[in-house]
Amino acid sequence: MPTDQDLFAEEKSMTTMSFGEHIEELRVRLILALIGLFVGVIVVFIPPLDIGWRVMKKMEEPAKIALAEFYRAEYDKKARQAEDEKAVTPKLQAVLDAGSFVTELKKIAPKLELPESGTLGGLTLNLPVQFFASDMIKAVEGSTVQIDQSLVSLAPLETLTIFFMVCLVSGLVLASPWVFYQIWAFVAAGLYRHERRYVKKYLPFSLGLFLTGVFLCFLFVLPITLKFLLQFNVWLGVAPTLRLSEWMGFATILPLIFGVSFQTPLVMLFLERISVFTVADFRAKRKMAILVITIAAAVLTPGQDPFSMLLLAVPMILLYELGIVLIGHNRRKETYAGWSG
Repeated sequence: MPTDQDLFAEEKSMTTMSFGEHIEELRVRLILALIGLFVGVIVVFIPPLDIGWRVMKKMEEPAKIALAEFYRAEYDKKARQAEDEKAVTPKLQAVLDAGSFVTELKKIAPKLELPESGTLGGLTLNLPVQFFASDMIKAVEGSTVQIDQSLVSLAPLETLTIFFMVCLVSGLVLASPWVFYQIWAFVAAGLYRHERRYVKKYLPFSLGLFLTGVFLCFLFVLPITLKFLLQFNVWLGVAPTLRLSEWMGFATILPLIFGVSFQTPLVMLFLERISVFTVADFRAKRKMAILVITIAAAVLTPGQDPFSMLLLAVPMILLYELGIVLIGHNRRKETYAGWSG
């Protein structure tokens, strides 16, 4: 098996690895990647750092914020409706016979010094009366608002299972430089010697794109997605309750999918560099690529809603177009350099 120094050597010769040696190379790289993942998970579990606990709390924040905003908006909406209804409530005048009023009042409070009802003659009393057409006003004005932002757990081991899953994903992100190195080293083992320099060149960009996709999804896509989905609850008038396992599964898998999908332009550039495809091939297969990306987004996104699928499919299509632009730009630059030389 070739060493890492041999893998990235730039001599122009063909690889001499057999099929069995490729399988052995794959086995070794998988073992090394798993060792790196194991180390990353152990670091996440270290009590003084509490990385797993911190990441889990950070993942809960978008859900809690979205729930709080939903219930606060619902309360504000009801409060405005109550104020509007109160503003248009008519004020009436109650006309009462003074003698009858005094008679009834003496029954309630006999000790009060009131004139005799007979002395009041035909006098009448005009009293202002305001009524509320709905009991909702009293409920809104007299109640204490409680914003529900809790995630529910429906099984005894659900929280523990989710915590281990979060630690596993966090360990993978932490060990991603080592894991990506092993992946690209395996790819380099099957290339010509002069092509392996591209692996060494693109490895840092591959890692950067992966981390960019992960954090972009975590910081922006997840809150927007959840807020959009909760609007259906507003439309249907249903109070939402988020289950911990469903949300955390969504919040851990989707960033990884985004991180991998952000490799698209780099993979396209790499395939063009090693003469597998040309920029004309990518342009000719654009419609087919969009179809495949859309199907892949529908399969890979953990949610069943079309909005989550679009949030993954649209960036992937844009990244595909970016790959075409990068390949065309590099080819023009090389052509210009050849003319200048």
